[in-house]
Amino acid sequence: MVDPLTVIGAATAAVGLFDKIADQVERFMTRRPLPDVPAEHRMSIKEKNGAIVATEHGRETQRITGEDLNRLPTELLDHVRVYERSMRNHYAVWSSAYPQLALLDSPIQKARVEGQLAEVVRAMKVDLDGILGFLESAGISLDDHYLHMRQLVNDY
Repeated sequence: MVDPLTVIGAATAAVGLFDKIADQVERFMTRRPLPDVPAEHRMSIKEKNGAIVATEHGRETQRITGEDLNRLPTELLDHVRVYERSMRNHYAVWSSAYPQLALLDSPIQKARVEGQLAEVVRAMKVDLDGILGFLESAGISLDDHYLHMRQLVNDY
């Protein structure tokens, strides 16, 4: 049996890791500066008191508890931890490589790092889609940057 609290922790950790780099990923993929959108005006998905909580504009809009997760297939719940571990790996590579771009003078070195980052985005696509799909299966109605970023990464 899968522990719902473990699944909740893994799901929210995976989303949290993506949230940390989402703006960088978008800037990298679109090659455009991003509009200034304060974080409190975005949809946010976090763990709170043993539940998955979605907020918009700083206000709670949805809550998924461990009891809610019990209606989902065990295989799906098991796989959430896999997505989280994989997102941790992508995050580690991204957070190591992305800051180098600003420091590189050589076009060859810059192209190599950009190639590495492009591979991270392509690899992250499956995990991001999986974790967002899990959240939708659990009952979260995605909006805002989650849908936007899913589309950008899928089209990349």
